[in-house]
Amino acid sequence: MNSTKTILIFTDWYIPGSKAGGPIQSVHNLALILSKHFIVKVVCRDRDLNSQEAFNSIKPDEWNEISNQHFVLYLSPENTSFRKIKSIIKENNRNILYINGLYSFYFSFLPVLIASVLNLKSVFISVRGMLHKSALSVKRTKKMIFLAFAKGYSLYKNYTLLSSNSLETIEIKRILGDQKVKEVPNIPINPNSIDRIKKVFKGDNNTLRILFLGRLAPEKNPIVLLKALQSATFDVMVTFCGSNNDEEYKRQFESELAKLPSCVEVKIIGDIPHSELGSLFLQNDILALPSLGENFGHAIFESLAFGLPVIIGNNTPWKDLELKQAGFEIEPTNEAELLKRITFFNDLSSDIFVDWSLKSQKTAVSYYNENNFEEIYLNLFNA
Repeated sequence: MNSTKTILIFTDWYIPGSKAGGPIQSVHNLALILSKHFIVKVVCRDRDLNSQEAFNSIKPDEWNEISNQHFVLYLSPENTSFRKIKSIIKENNRNILYINGLYSFYFSFLPVLIASVLNLKSVFISVRGMLHKSALSVKRTKKMIFLAFAKGYSLYKNYTLLSSNSLETIEIKRILGDQKVKEVPNIPINPNSIDRIKKVFKGDNNTLRILFLGRLAPEKNPIVLLKALQSATFDVMVTFCGSNNDEEYKRQFESELAKLPSCVEVKIIGDIPHSELGSLFLQNDILALPSLGENFGHAIFESLAFGLPVIIGNNTPWKDLELKQAGFEIEPTNEAELLKRITFFNDLSSDIFVDWSLKSQKTAVSYYNENNFEEIYLNLFNA
């Protein structure tokens, strides 16, 4: 295999960032796999989502070597331009172009447009769940205008759109028309590499410890969790881990927060680096994430991998969790059902909970082992 072949990846946010959530980890995991076989060059912003400061551990506007055959160009705002994007793509115009997402002007739209002008052949666009109804509900008007333009001008007609499952493929073709689509899975962390530490159910205070891992935003639906817990009659500690950049939603969240009974304690810790998530998982008993929809759900997968059963919305790829004793899928706006499932875990004995925890880990391991991610992506890029 030609190890000098280059895969050029455009994505808004990348490591060491964390605020953009799962897509950062998915692209990073992809780069780690591909760099065994190709030179991987990632082009991204020099800062995290909604951050005013550049990462202090990188050299902006020059190639940073992350690991063997894995390089990142962190563009500063003043150097993020049409001219710069075009020059980067021209330098790599004989190789593979991978674009992560649809809506970013500099890191999605311009690379596709420039690739078209330069008549590039090997171009792949990962849709990343951006056509799911929950994703389209945010800034809907702008997104629908762009999608109408993309369809009307056949923006993607010569390229391959990547979906993560059959449902996403249907969404892509429904919205963008008859496109070339290939289904390839998102790449999560390898659960086989996790050092599983046996957890103590409920900790020392006999308090059910719930983790909410996601943005405090409408599509992630944290307010429904608060409303459900307003009727709780047992001791609960809820940790909310994620960014909060929607001021109106923040006010609604705080209003519901004030209505919680005294038996429910809440911690809001904001974003933390991905490297610190392992200890957070081990400090909690279950994940409650009643989001309106997930294309994959890295938070869900990693919770399972660390042995946390999950209670999630039913618009995700994760199905039959109760059968696997790994959690429950619920209608995401059903507060009574959410509380019922939380109460189920609260009432478990420690021995039974440990069994659910082990089967949650087994669910993650089985998913990972059933997908040969390296082979799948090598076949994609060598076709």
